[in-house]
Amino acid sequence: MASKLTIALIGSLALNAALVGIVVGRWLTPRPEQPTVQMQLERYGPTSDVVAAAWEQLPKADQDELGRQLREFWVANGDERRRLSEAGKTVYDAALAEPFDEARLRDAVAIFQMREKKLQSTAEDILISHLGQMPPLARATAATGLLTPFNARMQRADRHAQRPVGAPAEPAPAAAPGN
Repeated sequence: MASKLTIALIGSLALNAALVGIVVGRWLTPRPEQPTVQMQLERYGPTSDVVAAAWEQLPKADQDELGRQLREFWVANGDERRRLSEAGKTVYDAALAEPFDEARLRDAVAIFQMREKKLQSTAEDILISHLGQMPPLARATAATGLLTPFNARMQRADRHAQRPVGAPAEPAPAAAPGN
């Protein structure tokens, strides 16, 4: 009859063999190098650099016109952007208020969403009106970029708009197509 030590050694040997098999299997299994753009789109949506590259395929004259239209939109909607910011602060304040009033918070969120939707729709109308001038794959990538949450695009545009005095002029809304 085998001793307990012999059984333990055989068990340990079997376990080690299984672990070595797993490690060697991992080494021998081919892995994809880098995810393709299509894989990234399917999993995460397009990254801002991919979307920006797609918008760069817009003909130069259309790029200039798009930039002009977005700058005009940005300036013309300064008051609406301020109201959207205030609506966001109202949501925050309603959530902090004691005693908590659920109806007040729901109303504040609804007002914020309404203001956001108004700005988003107008900006997207401008962007979409230029998509027809792009090659199909670039058009599809740029259109998918429009799915990025509007508030993220607006925050990026706000950061560009608040550049220091004397800094090179960059059109603030130019970030909107990419993000």
